[in-house]
Amino acid sequence: MRQSVQQRVVGAVVAFAALGLVACGGGDATVRGRVSDGAGTQAQGVVQAQGGFGGSGTVAAASQVRVSSVGAGGALQTQAEAQVQAEGRYELSVPAGEERLVLQAVDARGQVLASALLETSGKAGDTVTAPPMDSESSLEAEVFLQMVKDGAKAEDTDTVDLRARLDARIAKEVRKGTAAQVSAWLKALAESTRAAQEARVKALAKAGVQTGGDALFEAELSAAAKLNASLDAGSNVAQAYETFYAELAAAVQKAGAEAQEQAQSESSASAAFRVSLEAQLPSQDAQPLVDAAVRAAGSLEARSSGAAISALLQAAGATDAVKTQAANAALQLRSQVDSSGSAGVAAQAFSTFSATIATDASVQSTVLGNFLGVNAGTSAGVTLALQAASSAGAVLDSTLDIAASGAVSTAGGVDATALATGTADAYGTFATGLRNQASVLSAFGSKSTPAMELLIVAEGSFAAGN
Repeated sequence: MRQSVQQRVVGAVVAFAALGLVACGGGDATVRGRVSDGAGTQAQGVVQAQGGFGGSGTVAAASQVRVSSVGAGGALQTQAEAQVQAEGRYELSVPAGEERLVLQAVDARGQVLASALLETSGKAGDTVTAPPMDSESSLEAEVFLQMVKDGAKAEDTDTVDLRARLDARIAKEVRKGTAAQVSAWLKALAESTRAAQEARVKALAKAGVQTGGDALFEAELSAAAKLNASLDAGSNVAQAYETFYAELAAAVQKAGAEAQEQAQSESSASAAFRVSLEAQLPSQDAQPLVDAAVRAAGSLEARSSGAAISALLQAAGATDAVKTQAANAALQLRSQVDSSGSAGVAAQAFSTFSATIATDASVQSTVLGNFLGVNAGTSAGVTLALQAASSAGAVLDSTLDIAASGAVSTAGGVDATALATGTADAYGTFATGLRNQASVLSAFGSKSTPAMELLIVAEGSFAAGN
């Protein structure tokens, strides 16, 4: 249906107001931040230098900071510049209402030393804190620019989600590469991040949550702003990220996604990311980078899977003992994935988690078994449910393989949208199929539905997809 001129004008005003442009009425905001010699904040260990990715000596060499908006093809349009002050501090006056800005620290010759993403400049008169410019933030900015260069629309890209997906473990490996390797790795990370974000949105749609990258980005702005302020102040980093991830989950919940739906969408995103990256970077020299990126994806998925299990048990009125058992399993999963040295170890950690939650042969000792109070007289239905879950999991892996085959070319190129669609469809079919089997647990009454949801999370986490 065509809109009237008046409808289009009203729609445009609403859209601009959402960006804070009408409310601010023009004018400038102040952006404050600092250049850092650090590796990053989500993980540690950067030891080798790669130009443009920060690290030791950046503060001493930086003379100026510039902030730019990102146009078509990744073209940068400078909005403001300022001199770097003592201890790497800077302050800029930036047009209000700008979003998805790129900050760059440059030396006296104009060479980029480090960079970072700034989600928004805020309203006129606001003072906004930027994240510290380090190796991790530089990787995030470079991947965003590569995504736009490769055809993604800046305004549809969720740069808050991007920052959650990329960490200092990945930056560490990128900095070890040659110029040619870094170029290829950035392109692969950009395409894989795009596939992950599209898969996440499509999986949410499968669950009935109609949203998009831009809408999620807007909902997540406050979480990013709080994280930026905490990192700039040098606050407890671990606690800052715990708060950040909790607020990201709350933002998606406000969009209509419950914890188990978020877990399914993150599993879809994780699978798409891993398939894409492994297809594009099959060579041995890229394996450390791939391992680091797979573990980063696993960390996000571990967090969402654990949160879904806890939310399901809480809503179902599980005993404290059962909730504690589940919480301990989730904590162990996150610890093992974060400390793992390879993607294979991370995958094994998920297998252990799934077994502890539901799929172990000694079902009576699992979270599922304890939640249901399984005994010899009621074990038959649970056995049928476990068999259904195992069969559905095998079909999920097979369907993900088919989706990967259709989206990945023999040369290693990836159709991010096709991969995202196939992955989200595979997870949607998997979940629907298992929910249709809930009747096998009918002996457990009102517990049958949450029990099947527990199985869906346990069996569906960190599916292979390749």
